[in-house]
Amino acid sequence: MEKIKIKDLCVEVKQTPRRKTVELTVERDGRIIVYAPLSAGRDELTSLIKGKLVWIYQRLGRKKEELHQLPLKEFVSGEGFYYRGRKYRLKLLDQAIPAMKNEKLKFLNSRFWMLRKFASKGYDIFTAWYAQRAAEWVPQRVQLLQGRVGVESGLIEIRDIGFRWGSCTENGKLFFHWRLILLPPKIIDYLILHELVHLHEHNHNPTFYKLLRRATPNYEVHQEWLRCNGDKYRL
Repeated sequence: MEKIKIKDLCVEVKQTPRRKTVELTVERDGRIIVYAPLSAGRDELTSLIKGKLVWIYQRLGRKKEELHQLPLKEFVSGEGFYYRGRKYRLKLLDQAIPAMKNEKLKFLNSRFWMLRKFASKGYDIFTAWYAQRAAEWVPQRVQLLQGRVGVESGLIEIRDIGFRWGSCTENGKLFFHWRLILLPPKIIDYLILHELVHLHEHNHNPTFYKLLRRATPNYEVHQEWLRCNGDKYRL
């Protein structure tokens, strides 16, 4: 992948024959990407990036603030953890309750239960639990929602995909972050619809947003909610 370096910035260049216009984005993980048609030259792209330097630095500054304003989880009794949009408290146990069987983490009666001896591995345990719940929940929602977009999805995979909520391949495979299951159901549905629309149109162009509005008319409300709140839904 080609990259353009300007000052202390490194911009990834993604050129495809499908694109008709140039789009500059700052991703949730801080990556800067310029999407462009094959006809766009390096000088043209460099000039566009230079003209957007103030905007880029503003976006990077805001994202840095958003990503560092929340303390790390300590996995102690009374600590709150999100699950499908609501926050539930964790209770550490010295002995397992009968309902836990051989589980390291149990969600029961609106509370998370975990053995105290596993607290030091709390991040990995919660991550695995969330991933399993997402693997159960998300494919069901995809099946229910894909008719709204008029597509049939291919394989669905739940995994850590960095700071993205979801992505798709041109052959129809969908990827979703396990963090999706922390979000409110209506936001999960929006993110699923977003990726399903990408099966029609891979780029964020006017056609994409026309199809997205048809599938979810108030998508801007969900986008803004995610911009303001999405980063707090994490471990």
